[in-house]
Amino acid sequence: MSLWLAVGVGITAIGAAAPVSYDRQVRPLLSGKCFQCHGPDEAARKGDLRLDIATEGQTAIVPGKPDESALLHRITHHDPDERMPPPEADDALTDEEVALLTRWIAEGAERSVHWAFQPPARPMLPAVTNTTWPESPMDALVLARLEQEQLAPSKPADRTTLLRRLSLDLTGLPPTLEEIAQARAGGDDWYDAAVERLLASPHYGEHWARHWLDAAQYADSDGFEKDTPRKVWAWRDWVIRAFNDNKPYDSFIIEQIAGDLLPDATQDQRVATGFLRNSMINQEGGIDPEQFRMEALFNRMDLVGRAVLGLTVACAQCHTHKYDPLTHTEYYQMMAFLNNTTEGSIPVYTPREMAQRDRLKTFIAELEKEIKAEHTTWPEQLAAWEADVRQDPTPTWEVLSFEIDDSSSGGQKFTPQPDGSYLAQGYSPGRTSPKMTTTTTLEKITAIRIELLADDNLPAGGPGRSKVGACGLSEVDFRFATDDAEIKDFDAWKPVKLATAVSDCNPPERLIGPEFPLKDDRVRYLGGVHLAIDGDANTAWTTDIDPGRRNQSRYALITLAEPLAVSPGMRLAFRLQQQHGGWNNNDGQTNNLGRFRVSVTDAEALPHRAVPEKVKRILARADSERSNQERHTLFSYWRTTVPDFHETNARIDGLWQAHPVGTTQLVLQQVAERRETHRLERGDFLSPAEVVTAATPTFLHPMEDPTRRDRLAFAEWLVSPQSHTTARAYVNRVWQRYFGTGLVSTTNDFGMQGAPPTHPELLDWLAVEFMDSGWDVKALHRRIVHSAVYRQDAAISPQLLERDPDNLLLARGARFRVEGEVVRDITLAASGLLNPAVGGPSVYPPAPQSIFLPPASYGTKTWEYDEGADKYRRGLYTFRFRSAPFPALQVFDTPSGEAPCTGRERSNTPLQALTVLNEPLFFESAVKLAETTLAEGGEDDRARLAYAFQRCTSRAPEAAEVDALVAFLEKQRARIAAGEIDTAALLSATENRDTLAAWTLAARVLLNLDETITRQ
Repeated sequence: MSLWLAVGVGITAIGAAAPVSYDRQVRPLLSGKCFQCHGPDEAARKGDLRLDIATEGQTAIVPGKPDESALLHRITHHDPDERMPPPEADDALTDEEVALLTRWIAEGAERSVHWAFQPPARPMLPAVTNTTWPESPMDALVLARLEQEQLAPSKPADRTTLLRRLSLDLTGLPPTLEEIAQARAGGDDWYDAAVERLLASPHYGEHWARHWLDAAQYADSDGFEKDTPRKVWAWRDWVIRAFNDNKPYDSFIIEQIAGDLLPDATQDQRVATGFLRNSMINQEGGIDPEQFRMEALFNRMDLVGRAVLGLTVACAQCHTHKYDPLTHTEYYQMMAFLNNTTEGSIPVYTPREMAQRDRLKTFIAELEKEIKAEHTTWPEQLAAWEADVRQDPTPTWEVLSFEIDDSSSGGQKFTPQPDGSYLAQGYSPGRTSPKMTTTTTLEKITAIRIELLADDNLPAGGPGRSKVGACGLSEVDFRFATDDAEIKDFDAWKPVKLATAVSDCNPPERLIGPEFPLKDDRVRYLGGVHLAIDGDANTAWTTDIDPGRRNQSRYALITLAEPLAVSPGMRLAFRLQQQHGGWNNNDGQTNNLGRFRVSVTDAEALPHRAVPEKVKRILARADSERSNQERHTLFSYWRTTVPDFHETNARIDGLWQAHPVGTTQLVLQQVAERRETHRLERGDFLSPAEVVTAATPTFLHPMEDPTRRDRLAFAEWLVSPQSHTTARAYVNRVWQRYFGTGLVSTTNDFGMQGAPPTHPELLDWLAVEFMDSGWDVKALHRRIVHSAVYRQDAAISPQLLERDPDNLLLARGARFRVEGEVVRDITLAASGLLNPAVGGPSVYPPAPQSIFLPPASYGTKTWEYDEGADKYRRGLYTFRFRSAPFPALQVFDTPSGEAPCTGRERSNTPLQALTVLNEPLFFESAVKLAETTLAEGGEDDRARLAYAFQRCTSRAPEAAEVDALVAFLEKQRARIAAGEIDTAALLSATENRDTLAAWTLAARVLLNLDETITRQ
């Protein structure tokens, strides 16, 4: 309310004769004081009175008759028991507010739909007196407001200031000295050329991607207690490319919400869906996985609301929105669009890795052609092998249903699946040996089948829980009991001897990799299935055959040494030992099974080989019914069984070992069967109410085809040209980046509790232009930076300071401290240390180790300093632990990634100055700036100081500024000469150390100037 009064009354100075505006004056007042008890939320509504809509028969407001309106009687009542709001609310209306409501009722109490819930419309351009200043309709809309306030715009900024502003706004980097010189010497078209050069820079995508990463709550770790590292930089790089490629904003949103559902979805389109996977993941021991799946869904709803729609939809998670017309049911109807996805990841590859994969497949295809050419009888051999395989016994298997001992699971949860398998979820211990009990209807058991199943909810599709979806089964213990033995006394149960094992995956034996370290000197191996029954828990069967073939279902057939007779009442027990993870599960060192199924058989005749299930399915069909791809799959497996092909098979296996590892990326993937979505009482996943059908809120624009209820239809609805808020929300956030404050200051809330727009016609003009341009983001930037309002000088006069201290009227250029990452980037760029490489894995610049160790961190986190060029990458690429933010960025208000952030706070604290003066990388930058200045800055102190000053601020210093810097430099030299400063402790250099030290101290001052880290 106070903000609206500041904008609506303090600036516009509405006169007594002006009609009262319901949308701009009355609704904000009622929303702030009345709607919580008398608004949309039926459950919270008091006295059966609703004030947010004009209800027929309502007597609280009688249009044209203030004296007969109960609303005014109650808000002015002398009796505290009758007065509204009640005294305990401590929210009584002021005399001015009562007068405003009285005037509104007297004028007829006309209502209108909230401005943000109306489609944006292209406004009529106003007439202005100063016809020479506007360079675009945007300028005319700003100028009309200024002239209404009897103010004039500021003069244009000078070239140097404007170039620095433009460079920081478009790329987040200051201009180089060469670029400054070109701008000063350029012709009339210098500005146009600079705009196009900066928009074409790869650093443009980096800078504007960072703003989107904030809104998407991007981080490199899971959050919560464990805060395990995750590899999601592939999505971050996709965002960078999307901005650099000028992907239309509607496509940008559609791909992030439903890229996987687009026809023939590419890797990039699947990676794009990582947008909604940036939510935190809880892997604490003992959690309920379904609870935190729902928490992730709630977060995705919040993310769509804040980042795309600009609305606080999360308010309706527990009840009907108290201020906006979003019902509790509609919230869950929207959620139904998103409630049909998995929670896993996929392997993704860089363009170079994709090319490498293609080359490998080509080489393998050529080698298989050689086999066919050299062994012309291969079709007959294959047919004979097929006939032989068909003779293999086909036992009937009974799938076992287990009771799993929670005390032995290490905090992991095993969720039963419809096919009898178990999906490991939640906490993932480094090592575990779950004990499981069951019974069987069989009278004897001759063999066990253990299936390790791929699942889209697992890393890279599983079948394991390692970072790459692999696993290690260290030992299979099978036991039985005929008495009342408890599972906790597993070792007292009678063991069953296992004789032989065959599998469709038997990689060569090898030492376990360094990604699974222990704190002792045990030597552990991975290899074929025989290692799972060799009695040695330091060896394990793994599915990790190679990077290209590990993420698929596998199985093992284990034959008992003697059939086990099953007596009535006998109970069976299994212990699946998984001892091949690392010691630090907080660093993602798990190597456990992800999804498994255990079956038994009583068959006497058992197969002596394990043919892959996909091959069995092909063999079950006649050759004439097989596709070419199926014939190729069949041949590729069959050749591995032929001894004569051993040499070529070995070469092919070597090629598979060279398959790129890629990286994993959290993505959305559609589940096979649509989940039911329920409205949840009070947002509690344990309190489901009625089933709801996917639908969009009625107060927003309708879907083009309401019968489509998939995520793609929802994504298209979000960016429909009929959308009331999507275009407004985005252009408003872009405006905020340029001017420090959005036209709507509450960037994530365009609802009734949000701030009204300072320039509503300008907001609508920008939104309509944006959509009409084909959602062209770079065109939006061009419109803004080419405007006269953007190019104004940022100097503030006493008159403007008094009339408009926050520059809401836009009578001058904006001036504000740059964001945390840009502070760091300016420092690196000014010093000459900046590594301009774009994209790739997040990096680990120097940071205090204590923040990654207990007690500062719940568990030990790995932070191995990058000592090479990666140390000097842009702040965007710094690895971000949610629970241990990088200190040099956190001190400058960078968000932690625990919630969507559409607008950062800006603080000014002594810690910021101390960081720029003393943090290791900032100090190293000062040393480098000193070295560069001594080498390139000129022959005397004044020239060198002017050179260093310009590298930091982009402008030449005034004489008085140089004088002050010379005095400071001389003072430091004197302190060094007197022994007050130990230069050996300050610098590692040995030659000219005293000289370099004095200049380093001067460079620290220059890098710490307010002007160095300010955009103006």
